[in-house]
Amino acid sequence: MPRQIDATRQFFFRVILPLVLLTALLLVGSAGGLIWLANYQTETAISEQARLARAAIDVHGKALAKGASDYGHWDEAVVAIVDNFDFPWIDGNIGHAGEDSYGLAMSFVLDPENRTVYSYVDKKGGAVDARSLLSNGFNEIVARTRGGDRVSATFGLVSAGNELAMVAVAPLRPFVDKTRPQDTGYLVVFVDVLTAARLADLGNTYLLPNLRLADIDDESVDPRARIRFSDEIKATARYLAWDPARPGDALLRTAGPILVITLCAFVALSVFVLRYSGEAARLIRSSEARAMRDALTGLPNRVLLLDRLDRLIGHLKSRQPGVALMYLDLDGFKAVNDGHGHAAGDELLCQVAERLRSLLREQDTAARLGGDEFVVVMPGLTNRDELRTRASRIIETLRSPYRVTDTVVEIGVSIGIAVSPTDGREGADLLQKADQALYLAKSSGKGTARFHSDKALQVVGG
Repeated sequence: MPRQIDATRQFFFRVILPLVLLTALLLVGSAGGLIWLANYQTETAISEQARLARAAIDVHGKALAKGASDYGHWDEAVVAIVDNFDFPWIDGNIGHAGEDSYGLAMSFVLDPENRTVYSYVDKKGGAVDARSLLSNGFNEIVARTRGGDRVSATFGLVSAGNELAMVAVAPLRPFVDKTRPQDTGYLVVFVDVLTAARLADLGNTYLLPNLRLADIDDESVDPRARIRFSDEIKATARYLAWDPARPGDALLRTAGPILVITLCAFVALSVFVLRYSGEAARLIRSSEARAMRDALTGLPNRVLLLDRLDRLIGHLKSRQPGVALMYLDLDGFKAVNDGHGHAAGDELLCQVAERLRSLLREQDTAARLGGDEFVVVMPGLTNRDELRTRASRIIETLRSPYRVTDTVVEIGVSIGIAVSPTDGREGADLLQKADQALYLAKSSGKGTARFHSDKALQVVGG
């Protein structure tokens, strides 16, 4: 009997106990690894959402700044505001037009002393002081505009009472009349109040559930799922917050009990974890890809364009000689959008995107920056004659009639061309140089293309 007890004890200590300890160690290690993996997935998802939130605000601000620049770069507006103040004209063409075209809650015109000479608030024109409605950053944005190049618009987030507002400030300057000074001293101010409904729309577009304003001491907000508004209003105790993605929590809910219940499920559970991790990563990549695309046309947006452009320029440094960038702005689109409605304008933009796709090579990229602005990137192309030919083909293709909402409409396109490395070695520089060339093309009568570095200002006619 004692021998049997000793043998049993030896078997227990030599076989059973090591197996139990090994199993326990495997379970603890697996559980620890699972918790780490779940944490990592959640951290990655929330970090990605924070990046997308900042990109969403930046893209929204740039789109509003583009609108303010369009209205500020207008000869008729200069005459109606500077030469002979025409309140009815300003009210109809800036106040009401800003609301109709961009859904703006407020718009203002400031004189050289930053006094409000016109306001559009609560669907009514007047002269309400902008600073009485906008605070916590507004003065700084105005100062940035006046201290800049007196051509470009600036934008930023400010406080509008208890709500957040995106503000874009653009200099008022002539478009065609070159006899006038460009710096009139007047400013056009567009204000998009980010109400709860407006933030919800942005959140749906950029996959940020329940995007909202939150106080810094709101305990219901995950500190990782919030961003500060901007440098101008960094003193405020409010943030933009959203309900963060938590793929790791779902992983723990599914896999944790299996590890505790049975060792036999260990191998199967490992396979499941790997599959689940792959699916979670795929969902994150899919969400990022959707946020990097223009929701209307499906083309890459500005964020994805600059990322691709910088990668492409870096790749070509050691291979092909360069890359060409064409900046396109549709001529006459605003008339179609205003005359036939936003639905017709959206349909027209989709048809323009399809025509651009049909003109691309396999290695080319077309993107929409917002509004009626597009960009075409052509790697490996630096020959001016070939670029002129391609620009002419784009102009001819886009000027052909379109059928939208049972109506035939016609538009044109102006093109600015910049070539790397001559015009820049960074994506943002190349885009800026092409935008400057586009301005020259617009000034030449539209329907043309201009090279930024072409001192002779050769024109490609449509």
